[in-house]
Amino acid sequence: MADACLQTLISRFPRLELSITRLYRNDPEFRAICEEMEVADAARARWRDLPERADEYAAIFDRLQDELLEHLTRKTRAEFLRPLQEGMKDNGRNS
Repeated sequence: MADACLQTLISRFPRLELSITRLYRNDPEFRAICEEMEVADAARARWRDLPERADEYAAIFDRLQDELLEHLTRKTRAEFLRPLQEGMKDNGRNS
């Protein structure tokens, strides 16, 4: 399940492959969102013959995808800013 979930995300967002892979391996919250997306996607497929029910799961999937991208953005930004913030802590004396 984990590998399929990871591969699905990478195929959906190929330009974010490195960030997705890193967070999937190291961030339990990110991994949980991915797994919930996979469950919602499977439910959407299972209910495709009942459009109202399939639409409910599609909406859940879309909300989870938004949450995942927000989490990815927040974590990636934090990683990017960490060296800058650490540089400020030493008052510029690291040169």
